[in-house]
Amino acid sequence: MDIAVIGTGAIGGLYGARLAHAGHRVHFLLNTEYEHVKENGLVVDSYLGDFSLTEPVIYNDITKMPRCSLVLYATKHTANETLFPLLEPVLEPGGNIIIMQNGLGAEQKLAALYPDSHVFGGMCFVCSYRESPGVIRNPNYERVSLAPFNAADKGRLGELANIFTGAGIDTETFTDLQLARWRKLMWNIPYNGLTVVMDCKTDFLVNDPAMCELVEHVMQEIVDAALACGSKIEAGFAEKMVSITKLMTPYEPSMKLDFRAGRAMEIDAIYGNPILFAAEHGFTMHYANAIRLVLAGLEEKHRR
Repeated sequence: MDIAVIGTGAIGGLYGARLAHAGHRVHFLLNTEYEHVKENGLVVDSYLGDFSLTEPVIYNDITKMPRCSLVLYATKHTANETLFPLLEPVLEPGGNIIIMQNGLGAEQKLAALYPDSHVFGGMCFVCSYRESPGVIRNPNYERVSLAPFNAADKGRLGELANIFTGAGIDTETFTDLQLARWRKLMWNIPYNGLTVVMDCKTDFLVNDPAMCELVEHVMQEIVDAALACGSKIEAGFAEKMVSITKLMTPYEPSMKLDFRAGRAMEIDAIYGNPILFAAEHGFTMHYANAIRLVLAGLEEKHRR
């Protein structure tokens, strides 16, 4: 299969490299790391086994990429407005797009732009980061949840899941995209924002008693918000997210890395959109909104 990876970072680089390592024809779009990867290849340092792509197929211009039957869109939500309209050259007619990013709302916008394509959400529960140019570290844990935007595309889930599992990627499928997105927010809303607010890694949030109590309240609010919006998160899922985080290597999530690097954080995607969606269904997310306001203030202060 010809697969395009738009955004060769901690997520797109990891899963694109796994798919290429499994024998698929993967075409990677890079920006600042293009020359380095062209010279040195793409390296994955993973708890599942290290490997490298010595001559990955890479591009620094999306218009030069071939049309592909599967596109992995793995950029930050903050780039959607710019990049969404540019995907046409890499989309094979009737092809599949998996949006591998955080938050709510991206699938609706992409499906509106490309109504003939089949849009899926890819929720990545993974400890992964770019250690240096062209080098991606995956020290522990990874799982991908796939769900279709349109109910008519449920039949394609098995095919896409098989592509991932065939590359050694732990993959689960959901027929309800909204539920799958709320489940991912169960991790993103507390841990992404609070590592920025507290200037810490995940280990502090799961070991400090006060932070544990706060995370518990935030997660319960997410369960209640999801239910108000028609999505029932299974009992015990919050405890599972905490247990998984405890097993992780002390970790700085993507929002913390963005803040430290002076990049825009995905505040709207992870906080603003869920808060608005819940409000439309009569539920107020007080904890999430408090974190959102602090993050917005820190981002403005950092910008100055």
